[in-house]
Amino acid sequence: MNFNNYTLDRFEGDYAIFLKRPEEIDQLLIHRTEIDVPVKEGDIVQITDDGEKYTFKVLKEDTKNKKASIEKMIDELKNKNKI
Repeated sequence: MNFNNYTLDRFEGDYAIFLKRPEEIDQLLIHRTEIDVPVKEGDIVQITDDGEKYTFKVLKEDTKNKKASIEKMIDELKNKNKI
């Protein structure tokens, strides 16, 4: 059994495109019907692959922290441009 953390980048048609953390370069495509928990773009998810099916766990605290970090960077960029 193997697990990794991913960010849900987007949905394309019937597939969810996850990017492997932390680099977020490698992609994992999973059919929507295989996802057994509610997920939305930007969520950080632990995905376990037992060879037969995927198991998903949304990492709510990690997702919240990442979103806060991104919002802080955006605010800093906006304030930098005001100078």
